[in-house]
Amino acid sequence: MTLIPFGRQLKSLGRLGHVGSVLTKHGFGWLVLRLHLDRLVPFRKRLLRGRRGEAERAGPSTAARVAKVLEELGPTYVKLGQVLGSRTDLMPPAFIAEFRRLQDRVAPFPTDVARVEIERELGGRIDDLFDDFGDAPFAAGSIAQAYAARTKDGTPVVIKVRRPGIRDVLEADIDILGRLAELAERYVPEYRIFRPSLLVEEFAQTVRHEIDFIAEASNTQRFGEAFADNPHIRAPRVLWNLTSSGVLTLERLEGVPVYDTEALAAAGADRKALAAHLADCFMRQYFELGLFHADPHPGNLVVQAPDVLGVLDFGQVGRLSDTFRSKLGTALVASVNRDFDIVLDVLDDLEALPEDLDSERLKSDLAALVDKYAGVPLKQLDLKELFDEITATARWHRVVLPRDFVVLGKSLVIMGGVALDLDPETSMVEVVRPKIRRLMADKVSPKRLVHHGVTSAYHLLALVEQGPRSLRQLVRKLIRGRLQILFRHENLDHLITELDRSSNRIAFSMIVAAIILGSAVIMQAHVKPMIPGTDIPLLGLLGFVLAGLLGIWLVIAILRSGRL
Repeated sequence: MTLIPFGRQLKSLGRLGHVGSVLTKHGFGWLVLRLHLDRLVPFRKRLLRGRRGEAERAGPSTAARVAKVLEELGPTYVKLGQVLGSRTDLMPPAFIAEFRRLQDRVAPFPTDVARVEIERELGGRIDDLFDDFGDAPFAAGSIAQAYAARTKDGTPVVIKVRRPGIRDVLEADIDILGRLAELAERYVPEYRIFRPSLLVEEFAQTVRHEIDFIAEASNTQRFGEAFADNPHIRAPRVLWNLTSSGVLTLERLEGVPVYDTEALAAAGADRKALAAHLADCFMRQYFELGLFHADPHPGNLVVQAPDVLGVLDFGQVGRLSDTFRSKLGTALVASVNRDFDIVLDVLDDLEALPEDLDSERLKSDLAALVDKYAGVPLKQLDLKELFDEITATARWHRVVLPRDFVVLGKSLVIMGGVALDLDPETSMVEVVRPKIRRLMADKVSPKRLVHHGVTSAYHLLALVEQGPRSLRQLVRKLIRGRLQILFRHENLDHLITELDRSSNRIAFSMIVAAIILGSAVIMQAHVKPMIPGTDIPLLGLLGFVLAGLLGIWLVIAILRSGRL
């Protein structure tokens, strides 16, 4: 059993109570009850739960109220909403729209504090490390803020410094989210299709990478090395001697923002070439590098005229393993060939299908989707609309698509939109098609087949070596009567808790009744001592008072539980 410090338990319960109070305030008292958090909500708020809930339901939509809950709970929950805003395969459109409006409305922390953090992380004084260090940040978020500076050798740089104490805050909130996810899966069965624990785990992984600047620096370095031979693509150079887990120092890439049409024209930018370089850059990330920029919005792209593109901010990245890329290619080719049984097999291998899936209905919907877009000219194919329909179909059938696929789709759609803004004649499908062909050709190449053969031979040899020993151990345990079979029950713990609570209340009621009866006997028998100046037994009166207090306490406990 894991031992958790008592102080941490109290703090965790306090934060859970705060979550319950905020949910109740915005009309989700029913959810607080189902999650069994009502005991942690202050008594007054619990009494007002129904009235407030009705008022909220008559006002903003459910999605808007959920967004308000996330905003009120703080930066970690806002980031959770932003992450969920990209899961179009899980969230309905109304929720996606509200979550995408969430912004990190966090005031920057003082520059004096930032300087202290930088000096502590880098082990030196600011004035000894940098020249012209900015007096104020040019960007601030819930996790970090950024300053413009110049190194001692004259290199213009951008310095990101992590917000003090943010790691502890995030870990505490992630712990709370994990507990809420467990409660949701246990007590709210209809939420299990969203796999709350899996979503919290993915969110935790994303946030932990984001607050560790070593990971972002490594991603930036890897990207720069991958495109070092491409004169049209640039990434910031990492200054490792000025980088740590809490401070990231990058070369500042000067250029024209890709969204500034007038500035691009004035600089003489070649928009058609830029669109082609952008598309080729990201296709290489998706299909060859296996590491891709997950948020290529226009603010993260700068142009150095005429046709050099700078890619910034590798805090959010996606990863595609060789196995996943192979399965994705197989599913795409199978979809084009209308072999939807293979598509379902691939999804099943990825553990994306629900247990009660209507496979025939899903194959029919996939066929309708392929038929809809099969005759559309490539230049007129809208990738955003296609991706939205794929995720809508997945949501309808409760198919939980792999996170990397959803992130890939989001990245592709954003990048495709930027490329089309640069050059409306760009066809993403024309760029993708040769990559898919190369991927499938590589899948059946002699080198790949030999690699798979060697891997399969290793697993087979391990089975031959370890199989007899494992079988012998199993038979030995069976003969000696030591074989144990473990059964896992679900949702019985709540029943046991309720039975225990009910039996305690019954026992408590019997004690109160016994005190009343005993006091009545004492009163009738006039057992001394008496209250001075009266013939009322003192013990009898004290017994009635005690029984009354205990009875009131019991009634309050029952009322607070919400179950009369």
